[in-house]
Amino acid sequence: MRKRIGILTGGGDVPPLNAVIHSAFEEGIKLSIDIVGIIGGWQGLLDKSIVDLGHVSIDSEIGGTVLRSSRVNLGRIDDAYKKITKNLSDLHLDGLIVIGGEDTLSNAFILKDIPQILIPKTIDNDVGINEPSRIVNYFTLGYPTAAQKISAFVSLKEGLRTTAYSHERIIIVESMGMHAGWLALSSSMGHPDFIIIPEFPLDYDLFKERIVDRYRRERNVIVVISEGARWLGGKYISADESNTDNFGHPKFKGAADVLASKLKEDLKQYFDTRNVNSVNPSYLYRSGKPNELDYNSAVLLGREAVDILSKGITEPVFLTLQSAGSGFHPEILDLKQLNNIEDFHRFVDSRYYNVDEYRPTAEGRAYLKKIVSEVDEVPYGIQWK
Repeated sequence: MRKRIGILTGGGDVPPLNAVIHSAFEEGIKLSIDIVGIIGGWQGLLDKSIVDLGHVSIDSEIGGTVLRSSRVNLGRIDDAYKKITKNLSDLHLDGLIVIGGEDTLSNAFILKDIPQILIPKTIDNDVGINEPSRIVNYFTLGYPTAAQKISAFVSLKEGLRTTAYSHERIIIVESMGMHAGWLALSSSMGHPDFIIIPEFPLDYDLFKERIVDRYRRERNVIVVISEGARWLGGKYISADESNTDNFGHPKFKGAADVLASKLKEDLKQYFDTRNVNSVNPSYLYRSGKPNELDYNSAVLLGREAVDILSKGITEPVFLTLQSAGSGFHPEILDLKQLNNIEDFHRFVDSRYYNVDEYRPTAEGRAYLKKIVSEVDEVPYGIQWK
């Protein structure tokens, strides 16, 4: 009897999802395995909503997910394990390919005896392990494209630096990233002046002095701030903590707007602040087609996921991307090595970020250079001849 594998996508969309789905489907054909699409993430499995991928037109170079998505916390659903296992049996599914971020993948800890290949994806790049002796999962799918975009958005060659320079503006650009500042950090490849991330609370008075000094010298400033950034003391710069999702995350409301408004008022004693502005590219970071690294990595992981399931596993495993010379290769991380998803949740630390300079360290830039290319050769503004 032919094997039958379900594939689902959960959480926020990222550009290379369709590339994973298409690659897995093509590999299934080669190995005589049926790959079945589950519509709407974990909710689709609860509802037994599936589609024969042979009847779906999948363009692997288009972003988003043809299977759609949802955010479902199985830990909050009564008898979730029983419902999922029954539906897998009813649908004759021998295993799952689950593509998601921290929240989506956390459901695997409830379904520990179900064969699953867990593929991390999120533009936040916060699913992995970054320890002094090892990096497990060098980057998550979606991060390379988003990192390239935010670097371009703030750069001189392609982005906001031109208008900041031309009109002597201070521009605060918002980055996604609720609890981890990896996406904001990657903007350094487009050379903003300051980067503010959630892991290091902002000393506003000190930061304000740095802004004044920078603006007086250069007459333009670009700041990148993560949506989940905090003030010194730990309070979010802008979040509605009374409005949380199924995983307890607050609703973020616009840290760039709040910081720009505060600076506009507080800097009046130093200079005209009419040109203090905020910009929030928001969903643009995770929309559109994947870049080359994202696309190739997605194809590789989709193919490898089907190969592993074809050989037989009995429990969930993470399929990670490991650095190898100038490229990357897939590697398995057994779920048994982790107590919960928090063990596979990484944050930016002082090895990668210099809190005094509001920018990445040399080690941080070395890490990023394997993922995203530098946009500008001239770092800050236009150099007068």
